[in-house]
Amino acid sequence: MKNSTKPFEITAIFDSITIQRNNDGVPTITAKNQRDLCYGIGYAHATDRLVQMMLVRAIVQGRSSEKFAGDDELIEIDKFMRWIFLEKDIEQEIDKLEPEIKQELDAYCAGINSVIAEKKRSFEFLLTGYKPEPWGIKDSIATAKVMGFVGLAQTQVDMQKFLIQMIQQGASEEKIKALFPYLTEKIDSDLIKSIQLDMKIIPDQIWNGVLPNFKASNNWAVSGEKTKSGHPMLATDPHLEVNRLPAVWYEMVGNVNGEKIMGITMPGLPMTIMGRTKNLAWGGTYGFMDMIDYFIEDCEDEKFLYDEEWKSFEKREEIIKPKKKDPIHLTFYENHHGVLEGNPAQSGKYLAMAYTGRSGAGADVFNTTMRIHTIRTVKEAQQLLRGLAAPTFNWALADREGNIGFQMSGKMPKRADGFSGLLPIPGWDSANDWQGFENSEQHPSCLNPESGFFATANNDLNKFGENSPINICMAPYRVQRIMEILAENQPVDAETFQAMHYDLYSKQAERLMPLFFHLLPDTENGKILKEWDFVYDENSKGAMLFESVYRNLIEIVFGKNGIGEEAMVHLLDETILFSIYFGNFDDVIMDENSPWFAETSRLEMLKKAIEKGLDVSILPYGETRKYDMNNIFLGGKFPGFFGFDLKNKTLPGSRATIPQGQICRFGGRISTFSPSFRMIAEMQKDEILTNLPGGPSGKRFSKWYKSDLKNWENGRYKLVK
Repeated sequence: MKNSTKPFEITAIFDSITIQRNNDGVPTITAKNQRDLCYGIGYAHATDRLVQMMLVRAIVQGRSSEKFAGDDELIEIDKFMRWIFLEKDIEQEIDKLEPEIKQELDAYCAGINSVIAEKKRSFEFLLTGYKPEPWGIKDSIATAKVMGFVGLAQTQVDMQKFLIQMIQQGASEEKIKALFPYLTEKIDSDLIKSIQLDMKIIPDQIWNGVLPNFKASNNWAVSGEKTKSGHPMLATDPHLEVNRLPAVWYEMVGNVNGEKIMGITMPGLPMTIMGRTKNLAWGGTYGFMDMIDYFIEDCEDEKFLYDEEWKSFEKREEIIKPKKKDPIHLTFYENHHGVLEGNPAQSGKYLAMAYTGRSGAGADVFNTTMRIHTIRTVKEAQQLLRGLAAPTFNWALADREGNIGFQMSGKMPKRADGFSGLLPIPGWDSANDWQGFENSEQHPSCLNPESGFFATANNDLNKFGENSPINICMAPYRVQRIMEILAENQPVDAETFQAMHYDLYSKQAERLMPLFFHLLPDTENGKILKEWDFVYDENSKGAMLFESVYRNLIEIVFGKNGIGEEAMVHLLDETILFSIYFGNFDDVIMDENSPWFAETSRLEMLKKAIEKGLDVSILPYGETRKYDMNNIFLGGKFPGFFGFDLKNKTLPGSRATIPQGQICRFGGRISTFSPSFRMIAEMQKDEILTNLPGGPSGKRFSKWYKSDLKNWENGRYKLVK
């Protein structure tokens, strides 16, 4: 695909298609039918993002150390991917594709392979000696499956392991239940302590910026009664890792006989994941549906106990062949619950992970989202999206007929009575097995709310459905701020939405500061914090001081008086768990009678936190918010003047502002999550306003490599139509 804005034609499946970039590099693919459009999408993806696609595929296959480099990091990634084995039922999923969808996927693959056949190998491939192999439907399904898994694994499952470790280290049941209010069952501490924890759910190395892990997002829809135009509007901004190049998403416009679909795609997948047509706009946030459980397996002699009988595991042998290193032989054990974490030849109790999206899912992603361009109304879209098994999303929706709404998607396990999904389940009793899956018709949803607007921000939405799929989620601060602005600023327009996307006011600070206010000393730092306006402006010293006091309070309450100081510091500094579930910790802090304050009063802890938190050299908040944007393939491998990486960027916002800006450290590397794409859709116009942290191309020397970054940083939007 040419690196210019001039249109050009290529031959697709049935006819020729035209591809033309706009001035921002976003391609419009014009075709006469859907299959030719999919061919064009494949051609565009492979032209601009082939390195990203091949790297993701190698990771999913557990062959990255074989294909690219025998590094220890890639070997650890390969071990994990062989363990989870997301390709287990790919052939069955291909058979479940609707005939037209399969034909369109075949066309998409043909478009990719036409670029591969040109044999114009990229700099990255020449450097590693890699020769791209043809792309197939199974590769797209595997890509969809891993994106769904990565979106929930490190949050829900790591928190379950954190719970296990808290119990094993002797945390009281009262304190645990205060921190996890949805945990309703009695804790069998002796059983939990008998579990041998063998592995992290995901090795630290896998979070290297290649696989976009869905952590958080915002979306909202407003009815025409509340807008200046008199027509519905929708905004969405998925929060993913932004310290990477190229950007996670690939933006494009498809035009089939004058009917357009515009928005973001994922290289490797031919559908528009978030975007709009003339009739419908849609945007997703991570739903926090609990789709994973751990089962405790009682093992000996490579067998597991089940209904008083010893049964054999399914045994799988894998060989990893890293470049320039000896082959690595692995053995995995699996039963009807999932893949075991441990060696059942050694007697003991181990965990097996059950995930609703590991098998029996994949085809649904394509059968639903590749048909969204045919949908005209919110109600029809809700019905369609209920069929999406994985990943779990909260979809905000708006249509041209004047409707708005929301729908949760995901495959929710039907657990036996008495299990919250937060603690591991004894696997030796068949009565504890999943009882199938909950009816998706009863998932949380909403159509045309009385308020005239609706928003989601990874908050608890159980009250909107008969099913209660959420047992732990993010704090409600972002959604509270969104709803507050929408209620106070009517009628709204695109400028309102743009300001909301960049709003840095913190409802968390508004909630917690009254606890601090009257305890603040009459010192320079005390006065600065007392006068702070709860806005995380990069020049704010109050924001920096609040963060210092808050961090010390968390360490004191939950460290010294809870799980241990070293453990709490590790949780804060080397994992993302607190970054996701900080709201649960805040709820404890706000409850003066919480069991966490049984030994030492909250007042005493607040005084200590303020004293330590204010005893710092003050800096503008932005000076504490530095990060680098690294190329996903060559990050850090070349001097800065080569331009693969961008250094010393400043990330705005905080954990609780609408444009969530979190900088986390885990696995020895810095990560971020922040708006990875911003979109505003006004339904009376056949266009969208967007920006993202990067550009269409993954090629360093393309002018489209980082072409949208300044817009993203400075609050400007480009027009896509």
